[in-house]
Amino acid sequence: MASKEKFLFLEPLRGVFALVVVVVHGDHVANSSYILNDNIMFSNGTMLVDLFFQLSGFVIAYSYADRVHNLSSAAAFQFNRFLRMYPLHLVTFLAFAVGFPLMEYFFELISGRANGFTPFHGFEVSAFFNNIFLTQGILEEHLNYNYPSWSVSVEFFTYLTFAIAFTLLPTKTLRIYVSVLIVIISGLALHLTDSRYPETGMALFRCTYSFFIGVLLFYVYSSFTVRVAPIFVYISFIVMFAVWYFGHYFSSLVTPFTYSFIFLSLLWSEMTGLKKFLCHPKLVFLGTVSYGIYMIHAAVWYIMGRILMKFFDYQMIWDTKNGNPHIDTDPTLATILLVVGTCITIFLAHLSYKYLEMPFNRKAIKMSSVPKKTRGLGEYPLVYKKSDSNT
Repeated sequence: MASKEKFLFLEPLRGVFALVVVVVHGDHVANSSYILNDNIMFSNGTMLVDLFFQLSGFVIAYSYADRVHNLSSAAAFQFNRFLRMYPLHLVTFLAFAVGFPLMEYFFELISGRANGFTPFHGFEVSAFFNNIFLTQGILEEHLNYNYPSWSVSVEFFTYLTFAIAFTLLPTKTLRIYVSVLIVIISGLALHLTDSRYPETGMALFRCTYSFFIGVLLFYVYSSFTVRVAPIFVYISFIVMFAVWYFGHYFSSLVTPFTYSFIFLSLLWSEMTGLKKFLCHPKLVFLGTVSYGIYMIHAAVWYIMGRILMKFFDYQMIWDTKNGNPHIDTDPTLATILLVVGTCITIFLAHLSYKYLEMPFNRKAIKMSSVPKKTRGLGEYPLVYKKSDSNT
């Protein structure tokens, strides 16, 4: 069976902006670096997670709208999503929950610096099991263990919402209506609770809000043939960076629409210089391993931080502006650490993709499109472009 055409110019967006998140979280060891020091652009990097949610909604709807149509296909879809997400989540979670505490305990024991430290002194039963069952982004009050995994948690249950909705609603019209309804309900939930870029608690609504905007973007794209001037591609990125820069003035309900502008301008414009640049193999590679980049980077920063403190006696201090702890390093060293840590993250993400993620992904259940003869009057048409490559 032929696979659906890939939009190569969208793929790098995951990788490039995942690296931005890596740099933002790198303030733990590189707060004073020339890149991060008082840089308001990076301080608002948390807004980029909504871009990942929305792009995921578009890609999932594009790939599976004609494949999820009954209980068995919905189960296969959710199982495949589980295979794609859970192995790396489990590895990174266990690294924080078990591996790092034991390493620190044995280091202090061997070095003679042990002062009554027990490896699991901060263990919380609820946090442990919430991470095991991917509910940490919903039920936990604060981030714990591999803290970026909160988004994986809420996205997994957003996938489940998608699978249920598309199973119960067989027609394109009904699917559009329910997607609009989910966006409205999610937006109201965030607004009424005054939730601004939540990472726990109301984070599920943050995800469903942006994800189903992405689903609606798919239906807009597949229903209309539009051509826009290349200038709109550049304007869309300028708008996004402006909103990113002035992030504190924009609601988390407004920001996702700047990403919609980017996606549609890229999809509807001719092959511009920027689109050709985004199709560069190196950038596409970053998109391919972006999940690993996102999930592994916190562990890299943690290890680098512990090395600095344990072997080089650097001290942890508290930022008076944001209240976050970071290691007191000079700007030059901090910049070097930021670059080295980012490169290590990319390398480990490549290994993860090759030796962990893809071996599990190859166990995914094959899913076929709904045969045309089974579709009744008024049901959704196949509007997808096909490529000659195999799935």
